[in-house]
Amino acid sequence: MEPTFPLLRLPDNAIIKVFQNLPLGTLFFISLVSSKTKKFVTSLGLRADRVDIRIDRLSEVVVHTQVPYFNLPLLPFTLLEFKDWMNHIRTIFCYTSPPNVRFFQGCERFNVQSLKDAIENVNNLLLSRELTNAFSRNVLKHFNIPNNLCLRKNPFEEVLEIQKIFLQNFESIAFHDFFSLDDMLLVNSQKTIFTHPTTQKQFNQFIKHWTHGSNPRLQYLYLLINKTDVVSGEVYLKGIRCMEMSEDAKREIRQKHRLSVNADMIQIRRKDGTPAVIATKDENILYVRFIVLY
Repeated sequence: MEPTFPLLRLPDNAIIKVFQNLPLGTLFFISLVSSKTKKFVTSLGLRADRVDIRIDRLSEVVVHTQVPYFNLPLLPFTLLEFKDWMNHIRTIFCYTSPPNVRFFQGCERFNVQSLKDAIENVNNLLLSRELTNAFSRNVLKHFNIPNNLCLRKNPFEEVLEIQKIFLQNFESIAFHDFFSLDDMLLVNSQKTIFTHPTTQKQFNQFIKHWTHGSNPRLQYLYLLINKTDVVSGEVYLKGIRCMEMSEDAKREIRQKHRLSVNADMIQIRRKDGTPAVIATKDENILYVRFIVLY
């Protein structure tokens, strides 16, 4: 039998020094031993930058600290246990912000209302394409006020239902399914990402509406235009008053928004004088970023 070390019999300051040199995962599980060890670990002032929860067949919680991060597999677990885990994580890592939650195939075995009760509010909410439409709608019903939303597909049959989602004032929304011009004009998020390719004509119509005052909260829009639609010329700029930009101004925007050095751009203005740039990168598809300059 290997000799044991009576760690908890040491003076408090000695215990803390030992704890300060232990790996993050070890500290977490030591904090579960007793209220005394929990108190010592909490006193270290560990801070989590964010907490990510992945819910599927092999559910897990990933706690991101500066260096490194802590991965906690939760298989199997009950929702009651899960709520206890979350409360413990919040205490140990002094974490009060909403977590990021991603739903993947296999999560359907859980009751959504019970998940909501255990997790409470969320920061980023992602629903994968593999989920059934009914389950996705149920998640959106209960987790209805995330800061950021990512939908891998449209779970609604009625157009008005997905448009209700677009109308919400998220910080950002990423949508990976077909979208119409009406959908674009209803978007009320600061940052919007559309990954289903659109047409030059639709983007052109959107820009014209924006110059007349639509989408007042929008600060950043990312979308793709089919390459086959580009051969007819730059239709997406037709009828839009554009202003040339200096290379210095382009370089500054590329750096600030992490754009490719090959991205070209032009500037436009809304009728109220608000400036914006349209940055494009032409590869197999036309990558478009519309950035409002406040």
